[in-house]
Parts: sequence; C-alpha cells; structure tokens
Amino acid sequence: MQQAPTQLPDVDAVPDIELLVREDKLQLLFKQSFPAMFISLATAALLCWMLQGHTSDMELLGWLAALVISTLGRLAVFATFFRTAPRGIQLLKLERRYNITLLISSTIWGVGALLVMPADELVYQAITVCILVGMAGGAASMYSARYKMAIGAMLTTLLPSTIWLFTQDSKEQFGLAVGASLFLIVMLRAAKVLADALQRNFQLSRELHSAHAAADLQAKTDPLTGINNRRAFLDQGEQIIRYCERHELELAVLVMDLDHFKSVNDTLGHLAGDTVLHHIGETMRKLFRRSDICGRTGGEEFAVILPHTSAESAIAIAEKLRRVIAETPIACGERTVAVTASIGLAAGTYDLTSLLVHADKAMYRAKEQGRNQVVRYME
Repeated sequence: MQQAPTQLPDVDAVPDIELLVREDKLQLLFKQSFPAMFISLATAALLCWMLQGHTSDMELLGWLAALVISTLGRLAVFATFFRTAPRGIQLLKLERRYNITLLISSTIWGVGALLVMPADELVYQAITVCILVGMAGGAASMYSARYKMAIGAMLTTLLPSTIWLFTQDSKEQFGLAVGASLFLIVMLRAAKVLADALQRNFQLSRELHSAHAAADLQAKTDPLTGINNRRAFLDQGEQIIRYCERHELELAVLVMDLDHFKSVNDTLGHLAGDTVLHHIGETMRKLFRRSDICGRTGGEEFAVILPHTSAESAIAIAEKLRRVIAETPIACGERTVAVTASIGLAAGTYDLTSLLVHADKAMYRAKEQGRNQVVRYME
C-alpha cells in the first residue's frame, strides 16, 4: 500500500483574495493599534490629574480602574495575536474579540468621561471635551483599517458628553456640543476616505500578486494535460527530492510512455491525440496525491515523483495507473480509443537525473517485453 505523506510542501494552494485582503487589514490593525492602549490609559490618567479637586476622587479612581481592567482584556487579545500569529478563520475569530474589547474600552472612556466631568465648571468641561475630541481623532486614524471599528470607537467615545452638552442651558455648552459634533462628522468622513484608500491599496496589491502567480502557474503548466511541463517538473522535483533527502524519506520515480500513440495521431488526427493526452493528465491528477510531482516530459511521455513512498508501494501505484489507463476507453468525437502505457520505475537514490535515466531504461524494457506493463529498474 502507498505510505501517507508527512508534512510535505503543498504546491497547489490557491488563496482567496478577499480573505487575504481582510487578513492584511487585520494584520495592520493589530500592529498599528497596539500602542493605543497605553496612550489611552496615559491620557485618562492625565485627565484625572487635571480634574482632581473638581470632581469626586472615588469617581476618578473607579473610572481609571475600569479602564485598566478593559485594557487588560485588550492586552489578552493582542497577546494571543502575537503568540499564535493566526491566519484565516482563526484570525477572523480574533477580530471579533478585538472588536468587543475595543467597544467596551471606548464605551468606558465615553461614559466615564461624562460621569467625571464637572457639571458646573465650563472650563473643565471644555478640557474634557477637547481630550475626548483628541481620542476620537486618534481612533479615526488608528482603526481606519476596519471602518466599522473606527466608527464604533469614535461614537462611543465622543457622543455621551456631546449629547449631554446639548441638553444644557448655556450657549457655551451648546457651542461645545456643536463643535464636537462637527468634528465628529468630519472625522467620520476622513475615516471613510482613509479606509477606502487602504482597501484599494490592499486589493490592488493582492490582485497583482494573484495575477503574477497565475502567470507563473501558466508558464509552468502543460496546456494539453493541465499538469507540470518539463521545466516545472524538474524544478519542483529537485525541491521535493532535497526535502526527502533531508528527512531521510524513501522516494520513487515513474516514467510512462503511451503505447502506439503515433498511430492515434495518424489514424484519427492530432485532435484525437490531444484528447488522449488531456485524458491522461486528468487521470494522473485524480490518481496521485497533491504532494506527488507529475509532469509531461515529452510528446507522449510522462513522469511522476512519489515522495515518502517505497519501491514496493510505487509498483502498486504504477500498476493501478497502468490498469486505469488500459481499462478506460477515451471518447474522441464519435469514436472511442483504447490506449495502454508502459511504465518504468526507479528508486534507491536522491539524484533526480539518475532516477529519470534509470526509470526511462526500465520503461523501454517494458516496451521490449510487450508493452502495457510496469518494470522496475534493477542494476
């Protein structure tokens, strides 16, 4: 039986662009906003120091304690991010925790600042509003990678005090409320513009990367069979063989040639020949593992590298491939074509050139012995 692969490199992974763009923005969000927690605490401590003697010391201490607790919760999220470096679904799950802890912290800021703001001292009300405006502006730039987060942080920070000021009687308080509202409107717009610019930048970057990867893949893929062309087969083969050598894993190489393929072209035409080659490529993609390296190395010649596979297991795999090809008629227009293949097998070294030469010799021996069979190279 074929042995299971152990942590072999995956050469076929195709990431989703939208998910990658979202991951890019979250990576930026985490790295960019890490200092914001400490700035938030320091700013709160500064405001408490300025309000000391003008409001209740117990309220100031309670507000600071609540902010410290919420900051510890946010620190736990950041610790998970930096420790585990999550990707994909795990990163999206962490995003929800980030959003919740951010909203808790910004709500404590907004509601707490309103509670500690002196109710009858306009100067200190103005000082508090100025600091809240600065916090909201910081949120607009700090969390712009995720626009909804930026909105939530700005509104929960600035709205409580602004709404309260609108309910007061003096024109000075009304003016503070109007000024804070205008600032909030401007910052909401600015955050949207910045978020859209980041989205376009990340999207373009990922699309260019994807286009480059697609072009690279096309250059390495045989157009008729959909598997590796000769150059890509050799390049990937060297990598996988070096991997097997480092980890002392067994490996085997198959070389396969379709029997009497010239007669298919001569009798039915080259279009039928192309159909046969396409069918063989489809068969190989379905039969072999993602870690196996398949390639079309010549006109009707194919090769396969089987990492972490003993020679005995490779013989069974080659026999299965030969049998599937021989027992599956191929539809070519209104006719069907039955093809067979001769397969040579080599193992016992980590030199790709030697393995291919030996497997090729075994394949020609299979043809000499009657075709449609598997032969292992023996010294």
